[in-house]
Amino acid sequence: MKNVEVAGTLRKIALFLEMDEVSFKPRAYERAAASLEALEEEVEELYSKGGLKALMQIPRVGRRIAEKIEELLRTRTLQYYEDLKNQVPVDIEGLSRIEGIGPKTIKVLWQKLKIRNIDDLEKAAHAQQIRRLSGFKEKTEQNILKGIAFAKMSRGRFILGFTLPIIRDIKDRLRALPGVKKVSVAGSVRRMKETIGDADVLVISEKPNDVMDFFVSMPEVINVMGKGETKSSVKLKMGLDVDIRVLPEDSFGSALQYFTGSKDHNIALRRLAREKGLRLSEYGLFQGTEQIAGRTETELYEKLGLPWIPPELRENRGEL
Repeated sequence: MKNVEVAGTLRKIALFLEMDEVSFKPRAYERAAASLEALEEEVEELYSKGGLKALMQIPRVGRRIAEKIEELLRTRTLQYYEDLKNQVPVDIEGLSRIEGIGPKTIKVLWQKLKIRNIDDLEKAAHAQQIRRLSGFKEKTEQNILKGIAFAKMSRGRFILGFTLPIIRDIKDRLRALPGVKKVSVAGSVRRMKETIGDADVLVISEKPNDVMDFFVSMPEVINVMGKGETKSSVKLKMGLDVDIRVLPEDSFGSALQYFTGSKDHNIALRRLAREKGLRLSEYGLFQGTEQIAGRTETELYEKLGLPWIPPELRENRGEL
């Protein structure tokens, strides 16, 4: 389990405890979660080296929380968390993201209206059921609907700082496979955006079938959405969608440029290619039917009369 996964469980425990108005404990779990997220080393590696004592040396992690982290690492589940969740079976993490909805409110909504998730909350608000509860008003209901609308706009986004260690770990494991020559992560991850919607991994390999078999069988995969000879798609347990493509060396650079984006940068770059009588795609840069670049990004940009542009700048904001 990655640090972000363990920290996520601790944060949900904090929310459930706050729901029950438990003193001090919620803050302790929050602080422990923050410490895990700040670790440079993976907590699983710390535990394998030093056991429970190593976990207790993490700042703000006492024995009781260390023992719970140990149970998570050893069994991939935590009975204490499962017991809390069974008492009030709601999507506490999702509901608490709605502005104005805290753990205590979530408990009331569950007890009075059996609201489990955001969809239930939205239906109840549209049916004007929430304003009828004691302590709630029409304005409260309207604010909830606004909060849901905002949450839907940002649904499926992941903070890069939390997901990057997981993506890098996947990249390192793929690179270690026999027959793999090169692995690169593209998309908004490579452009180092603050939040990402998914991740794209590009590979050069002599054994594409072995790469696909490994990729869809990774322990963090919760669902295989597609598996092919050169492309596969999975959903990780944390909710992130990840695509992988095995590419020929001749077009790896052009594919890396294309899948890195951004969309606006790519549109402008293709327009520039057309102005020069060329055709640019994910498969390469072509003059007529002849491929004149595509093995690396550097040669592709050079053929277009440009220096190599760092991924972070590829937003079509003057970089061309």
